[in-house]
Amino acid sequence: MKKLNRIVDRTMVYYLIIGILNFIVCTGIMFLLFNLCGLSEHLAPLVNYGLGSVIWYLSCKYILFRDNMSTGQQLLRFIAEVIVCYVLTYYIISPLLAKLVLRSEKLLKLFSFGGQDNIEGNCKMTIGSISYALINYFGQRFFVFNKHMEHHRRAADAPEEKQPAAVGAGAEQHGEQH
Repeated sequence: MKKLNRIVDRTMVYYLIIGILNFIVCTGIMFLLFNLCGLSEHLAPLVNYGLGSVIWYLSCKYILFRDNMSTGQQLLRFIAEVIVCYVLTYYIISPLLAKLVLRSEKLLKLFSFGGQDNIEGNCKMTIGSISYALINYFGQRFFVFNKHMEHHRRAADAPEEKQPAAVGAGAEQHGEQH
């Protein structure tokens, strides 16, 4: 249960809020670039994640994980993590899952919003966006900002120090609150 509490905590809630907002804005831009501007199903997500990554990095660093340390190593880990997530989701996960999803006539209709020619691309980009967001959270948390999170985990796991209880009015004088 302790391990589950380490994963499902404040950061996951904030990640979801920031993620939903980032997802709406950046994914909207991606679908506009793909469906209206004619960018490829690989180039539109690349633009999306270039913009989205800047937003993610700043949000994760300063809002989500509250990491004010400035290190080049952390930025390099972030860039590497984004590249790995992108390659995994858009070149492996997305094409494989799209083949399964597009076999269903009902699901096929969900992705026709950009026209018949864009169904497969819309499906791949949707699957890619969702899988990227999931993988990216764990990559950010445990690879990019792991030192900051390790500090908080150690603080949370440390046993509370017991202080002698003060009696009567003396408790307030010693700064204890009940």
